[in-house]
Amino acid sequence: MRTFLLINLALVFVFQNTEITCAQDKIEVRPDHHVGQATLPCTILDFTQSEIKVKLLPSGTVKIYPSSEIVKVHTPQTEQHQQGLEQLHNEEYEKAIESFSEALNIENRLWVRREILALMTKGALALGDNLKAALRFQIMVENEPDARYFELIPLDWGMKETLSPVRNAAQGWLTNPDEVQQLMGASILLTAPDYQAQAEAALRSLATSPHVNIQQLARTQLWRLRLRAGDISLLELQRWERNLNQVPEHLRAGPHFLLGTGYAMLDRHGQAAASFLWIPLAENSNPQLSAEASLKAADSLLAMGQTSNALRLYQETAARYAKSPVQQMALQMIDQITNKSSQSTTQDN
Repeated sequence: MRTFLLINLALVFVFQNTEITCAQDKIEVRPDHHVGQATLPCTILDFTQSEIKVKLLPSGTVKIYPSSEIVKVHTPQTEQHQQGLEQLHNEEYEKAIESFSEALNIENRLWVRREILALMTKGALALGDNLKAALRFQIMVENEPDARYFELIPLDWGMKETLSPVRNAAQGWLTNPDEVQQLMGASILLTAPDYQAQAEAALRSLATSPHVNIQQLARTQLWRLRLRAGDISLLELQRWERNLNQVPEHLRAGPHFLLGTGYAMLDRHGQAAASFLWIPLAENSNPQLSAEASLKAADSLLAMGQTSNALRLYQETAARYAKSPVQQMALQMIDQITNKSSQSTTQDN
């Protein structure tokens, strides 16, 4: 389960007040197919999605471990970094971003700077500010295609045209040679009539990228065109579901949202609810997408006649995503269901 993975991984860092330059890192390693784990004092040289590179102490030996073997990372953090983590955990997103910005100005370790930028991106996503999220994400992955937290890339997974400020920036990204910028630009402009053909061509090109993250996200973004056409078949949705196995698990939130949308279009609401619920339960990197998926899962339950389960999920959605525009829609559905239930009770009496 990857729920709140970004925050959870950050929170396992050891909070120390010592100076960054003289404090010691530690990693807890559990080799694959082995029982038990080892804690190794070291200096962390780099940390990516696939591996961590360290200089072991006191020997000075440089060694690389697969990320899958890393249980915890202990590293010193500045006061500003720690404060930002606490604020992010408390959903004080504006304050968290300000604290992380201060931390970024005094942090000189490149891998930690990427961690901070990831946290800033998550805060911007939670606020629905996709433009700032995109700009921070670009810096985070610059010269690092294997960067951790690639799931934070602010792509559009909806069917409606994007009219937000990010659309103007997307026009420049679409023609940029950088694949990350191309992917973001094509995603945002895929529903814009004047840019759809260009965006589709860019996505089809990116679908052959040697970088798996780019390749798989581009391929699944193209599913949106089939959904917009409105002639999706059950056979095609089942093929999409099988193809999800090729998508890295941490990148499956958006594709699951599209799969749920397709099943809902075919009135297969049980499968739709399952697809939508996968997002808030297993991959909560984008709170806005998770909130919308939770709401749509409740809609599917209601369409199945599971009114009590739908009501509980609407209530959970309203409580969990109190700072999302989705909350108001969830509250409206709660009122609608409870009012209908009250009217039914009155008539029976």
